[in-house]
Amino acid sequence: MFTEGAVRSELKLVRPCTADQRATFSHEGVDRRAHRRLTAAELSWLSHARIKYGPDVSLIDLSVGGAQIETTSYPPQPGSTLVIELAAGERTWPVPARVLRCHLVSLAPHLTYRGAVAFKRPLDFEEIAGVVQHSVDVNPVQEFAKLNLALKHIAESTPAGGSALSVTGMRALESTFAMIESGRGRESNAPFINEMGRLLRVMTTALENAADPATMVPEIITRLHRSVPSLMVRVVDANQASLIRNDAVYFRVPTEGIDVPDCLVVEFPRDCALEAWHLQLLEAGAQLVAVSKDLASSHERAKEAAARSDEKPHAPELRGWNKLVVHYLDGRLLKGYGRDLQPTRGSLDLCNDPDGPEESRITIPFAHLKAVFFVQDFAGNPNRLPRPDADDPSARGRRVTVTFVDGEVLRGATLGYSQNAPGFFVSPLDSTSNNTRIFVLAAAIRHVQFHDASNRASAPQPVTSVGR
Repeated sequence: MFTEGAVRSELKLVRPCTADQRATFSHEGVDRRAHRRLTAAELSWLSHARIKYGPDVSLIDLSVGGAQIETTSYPPQPGSTLVIELAAGERTWPVPARVLRCHLVSLAPHLTYRGAVAFKRPLDFEEIAGVVQHSVDVNPVQEFAKLNLALKHIAESTPAGGSALSVTGMRALESTFAMIESGRGRESNAPFINEMGRLLRVMTTALENAADPATMVPEIITRLHRSVPSLMVRVVDANQASLIRNDAVYFRVPTEGIDVPDCLVVEFPRDCALEAWHLQLLEAGAQLVAVSKDLASSHERAKEAAARSDEKPHAPELRGWNKLVVHYLDGRLLKGYGRDLQPTRGSLDLCNDPDGPEESRITIPFAHLKAVFFVQDFAGNPNRLPRPDADDPSARGRRVTVTFVDGEVLRGATLGYSQNAPGFFVSPLDSTSNNTRIFVLAAAIRHVQFHDASNRASAPQPVTSVGR
C-alpha cells in the first residue's frame, strides 16, 4: 500500500525475445556453455572485479571457466591476454584469461563495451567462498530513520533552510518507505527487506560521510546488480532505453520538469527465475535513484549560490580600499583592509572589513612594524616559488636590495627612497607576484643597496616569500 500522492516508477517489458532471437545464443537450440554462469547476485562473496593494472569492471556473469565483463575505459582486444582480479573479503584472486570477443553495448551515458573472457585455469569457487563470511542483515527501518536524520542535517546547514529534497524527491522517499512497510511481517518478503536495508545503507553512509550526492547513483546501481540476478543494471534516458536488448525491462525514475526522464534499465540472463521481490527491489531502487539525483541537484545549486556570495565582498575594494598583510618586527602577521597609507603619519589604520564600523578599526604605530604588503589576494599561492632573477621592465624606479634586521632580503624598484624618511615604497620586479607594492619601515632595515644597469644581472640573492 502506497502513501497518498506517492510517485510510482513504471515497469515496462521491452518486446520479449522470440524463439529465433533466442536461437542466436545457442546452436540449434542447445546451450553450448560448458559451465553454469552465475550472476553477481549469486556471488555473495565477491567485493569487486578489476583488470590487473587497469580499471574496475562490471561483472556480468562468472563461471568456472570464464566471465562476461563490461568496461567504459577501453574495449578489451579479442585474442589478447589479461588478468582479472576478483576481490573477496580482504583477499584478491588473480585469474589469467584470454579475450574471446568484445562489442559495443551502449552509447549513453558513456561508451560501454562488453567482452567475454576464457580463464586459462579453472576457477575454484569453493576456495574463494570458504574464506569469506556472509554479511549480516540490515534493518531497513533503522536505515530509513538514519537517512531522514541525515537529510534533516543537510537542510539545517543550508542558509535558506527548508527541506533538502524537492516535492518529487520527497514523494519518491515516501514511496520507498511505503514499500518497506508493506513488505514487513511477511516471511516471503524477507529477502526484499534485507536487501532494502543494504540499499538504504549505501545512501546513509554516503550522507554521513559528507560525500557528493552524485556518487550515490553508481553505488545504488552496484548494490542492485549484486542483489538481483541481472546481467546489467544502468540508468539511461528514456530515448536510450528502447535501444537496450529486447529482453530487458526498465523502471521509470520519477522526475519533474524533464521532457526525457531517466530509466533504470535491467537486463536479465536467459531462463532467469525472477521472484516478485526482485522486481519490487528494482522499483524501490528507481525511487532511491530519484532521491539521489534530487540531492545532487540541490548540492550543485548550493555550490553555485556559495560561489556567487563569495564574489560580493570584493566590490568595496573599488572604492579605494587595499588588502594589506602587515608584518610586525616580532614576526606576527595581521591581515585586513586599509587606505591612504601616509609615511609621515607615523601609524597605520587597519580594518577587518572595508567601510567597517569605527570600533573595528585598529591603529598600529610604525615603530612596531617591519613592512606592509599590498596584496591582490589574502590567500596567495603558498606553493609559488619566488623568482630572484625577475626584472619586470614596467617596474619604475631604481633597482634596490633591502636587507632587514632579521636577515630577510627583498629586491624591487623604488621612486621615493630617503634616508630621513620613516619608510619608503618598493614595487616588486616579478610581474606574477601576489604583491602590488611593499612599504618597508626604515627602523627594520639593516642596509639598502642600489644597482645600476651594469650590475643588474649579478648573482641572485634570496627573495622574501611574504605575501606570495
